[in-house]
Amino acid sequence: MTHRWPRSLHSQVEAIFHSIRSFRLAKVDAHEGGIYSFGSWKVYKYETHRFVQCLLEKGQVSLLDTVMVAEEMAAYLAEKLECYVAQKRSRQTMETLLSALGKLEYAINLYIGRHGLDVAPLETKNLRMKFYAQSKAQLPKSSKVFGNRAYPDPLRLIERITDPTFQLQASLQYEGGLRAEGVGAPSNRRLKNPLIKKGLHGTGKDLVTGKAMGIVTATEKGGKETDHYISLETYYRLEKYIQIHSKLESEYHSYVEAINRAARETGQYAVGRGSHGLKHNFAQERYLECVDHGLSHEQALQQTSLETAHFRMRETLTYTCG
Repeated sequence: MTHRWPRSLHSQVEAIFHSIRSFRLAKVDAHEGGIYSFGSWKVYKYETHRFVQCLLEKGQVSLLDTVMVAEEMAAYLAEKLECYVAQKRSRQTMETLLSALGKLEYAINLYIGRHGLDVAPLETKNLRMKFYAQSKAQLPKSSKVFGNRAYPDPLRLIERITDPTFQLQASLQYEGGLRAEGVGAPSNRRLKNPLIKKGLHGTGKDLVTGKAMGIVTATEKGGKETDHYISLETYYRLEKYIQIHSKLESEYHSYVEAINRAARETGQYAVGRGSHGLKHNFAQERYLECVDHGLSHEQALQQTSLETAHFRMRETLTYTCG
């Protein structure tokens, strides 16, 4: 295969990132380190081009000088972390940068392998893990806007809901990330989507934490069927409720009004929160739980995306960032 290496550093980024562009492919057809989301593709390339601009300003000319890239990356990350600490930026900001530079490493090494180049592979995993640990120690989990739509105290809100049906639905949304239609309260009056026995899938282990959880499968937006993990206590309460009533279902506006009433009584009411605010609570807490259990920023977003029935990491950022 002929190797035609671009002269411009920014063109080199485009050339190597093109080889890991996989968002039009099913994951079974794409390679392991590919980028599956257009949103992630834009974010990672943006962060990489910013790093490359620093290389350019220092007179560097080739990303295939992997020793140089590793050395410059160490200096760049140290500078960025110091800046983020001073600006009181969130840990997610640093983790996004680290994920982007991880993709840069993968793309460079894939390019080297595909073209059979006599070039040492870029090895920055230990460096990135070092800065991940430092950012975890020095940066807050989130910025002040993190939680803009989420409830400040969702547990107190749920406890204040007196109707057992509405309270159970709210618990499912908060613990498992279900939409209102997933808990039997679709906003479209003509749509009936009760949660029935078919949706009870027993107990199993949380894929991230390993804890014993109840598994509920719900049909939600776009007809997607999604597995949601909830506490055993809530699962058994749901199981008993369905045994008695045959289904979990309510009128949407009555459900939302019950939530709004509880929000007012607990000082958490804000226009637009409604039932969806509980889904924001779930996404934010689940993302942080994934990170705390060793997942990277990208992996945590992907897992949260799957459990909120989005399947695109970029969509999930609207939940985890406010």
